[in-house]
Amino acid sequence: MSGNDLQALQGRWKVTYLEVAGAKVPAGMFANAEIRVTGDLFESTGMGAVYKGRMTLDGAGHRTTFSLKFEDGPEKGNVNHALYELKGDDWTICLDMKGGPAPIGLVSTPANGYALESLTRVT
Repeated sequence: MSGNDLQALQGRWKVTYLEVAGAKVPAGMFANAEIRVTGDLFESTGMGAVYKGRMTLDGAGHRTTFSLKFEDGPEKGNVNHALYELKGDDWTICLDMKGGPAPIGLVSTPANGYALESLTRVT
């Protein structure tokens, strides 16, 4: 991920779609879910707990990936890897919640167990 992408991710993002292990999560389950990015810090709220940590971005090659190192909340000490796509005010993330390598594609299936999120910029 380039420095330009990190700059473009600054602000608040509302989760508009969530799928886990190929199953669409009902919108009511994440109605207040947001991710706030400040510098390389992230904070995720509205998903049952508050998750905080640091993002490390990697734009090398043809894939845009990042890692989330959780520093506070239920995932404290864990590192998750994700593939992402950023188009203006729309951010799509495919996250391996088990600490494996970043997904190859933006797809969630029962076999891979990934979380697929769509977000829209709030501010």
